Amino acid sequence: MIIIFGATGDLAKRKLIPAIYQLVSKEVIDCPVVCVSREKLTKEEYLKKVLLKKHVRGMDNKTLRKLKDKIYYFQQDLTEKKAPELAGFIKKIDKLHKCDGNKVFYLATPPLIFKHVTVLIKNNQLLNGRGYKRVVFEKPFGYDLASAEELNQFVTSIFKEEEIYRIDHFLGKELVQNMVVLRFANPIFEQIWNKEFIDNVQIIIDEKEGVGLRGDYYDKAGAVRDMVQNHVLQVLSLIAMEHPETVKPEDLIKEKVKVLKKLNPVKPGNVVLGQYKGYRDEARVKKESNTETFAALKITIDNDRWRGVPFYVRTGKCLSRNNQEVNVVLKDHACRLFCKNLDYKGPNVISVRVKPNEGISIQFNAKKPGHGLNIEPVVMDYCHVCRYPTNSPEAYELMLHEVLMGNKTLFTDWQEVENSWKFINPVLKIKDKKSLEHYKKGTKCPEGAEELLKRDGREWIEVT
Repeated sequence: MIIIFGATGDLAKRKLIPAIYQLVSKEVIDCPVVCVSREKLTKEEYLKKVLLKKHVRGMDNKTLRKLKDKIYYFQQDLTEKKAPELAGFIKKIDKLHKCDGNKVFYLATPPLIFKHVTVLIKNNQLLNGRGYKRVVFEKPFGYDLASAEELNQFVTSIFKEEEIYRIDHFLGKELVQNMVVLRFANPIFEQIWNKEFIDNVQIIIDEKEGVGLRGDYYDKAGAVRDMVQNHVLQVLSLIAMEHPETVKPEDLIKEKVKVLKKLNPVKPGNVVLGQYKGYRDEARVKKESNTETFAALKITIDNDRWRGVPFYVRTGKCLSRNNQEVNVVLKDHACRLFCKNLDYKGPNVISVRVKPNEGISIQFNAKKPGHGLNIEPVVMDYCHVCRYPTNSPEAYELMLHEVLMGNKTLFTDWQEVENSWKFINPVLKIKDKKSLEHYKKGTKCPEGAEELLKRDGREWIEVT
């Protein structure tokens, strides 16, 4: 049984219910879904509210009927400690569908009420009886290091660590998972994956959209907490980690944590923060808000593989395009022979495109046709969606399935969360003292982010 708390929220509507629809459509799951929220709704009203037609492409009536048979709705104030009627309702559904006590609790709620929901689960004996019990927490897990530690101590007093799934949906994206395969299943890449051959690494997560209806949450979080502390550092640790003993979750986590522990403190001059013009006019945003909607950092790692190699990261809202990619820029050894006298264009780049047009590209130099030795950059491209047009599940579809299977490979361990916050905490102190660069909507990135690389003689890479 899946129990979604906060079932009328944005996450449930846009991601969770559509993901469950896809799992039902593919006949991957056959369990009931209890949707819990404080709004007074019938099941039919709830299904209309989640706007499945808007969030699911090619929806068919047969699957919709199956989904309706599995979905139940229950009105409940999630801040109440006692909820005997909810407990009785869940017990009845468990018996009706022969779930044997197996439960996945999904907290699709604001982080501020994580504790309330956890108390509700415990106080109403929802953890009692046979069957597995698993709980899913959305990011961010905590507001800073102290609050994350307090929340973790509280949650682990109720659930065992192996029952806790801290979700970072970025880890469910096909091309993020492909980073491990790219590195360790291909000797041509692994042999050059170090400071001898790599000049810099660029991690880019740009968004065209603004904060939308998430103003209340986002204004408290900002780009550093919302994106850098989790998505960006997860990708960085996958790119930078050493060869794990196996691909089991515990071995991957071990190597990622080693990277996080070796991140050097970021200097104030290596942090750029911005806010798009008009942000303060967004719904549920304070009129005098100094929350950053853009962040760029220069990060370095103090270990033998990466010492001296900068990792430039940037993420922001209301930029010129939706773009999630990692560009690994190789050192320009070829320049010794070509760049002084010929039309030489620059270094090789290995580019992993997470969104859109998922794939992996290698930019290298080739001779132009015709007389003379003229050189231009060309791209060799692996198009993931071209090769697998219908076989790639959305991140939340995959993550939900993995929770049900009890597989924690794509989820963050407490050690990762803790060490991410240890790195980010000093950045938050810098953030509180740093002025914002106000940028126009549709900008590629604020000027300060361009300057961050220019002063090192580099630029943001765009592989065409």
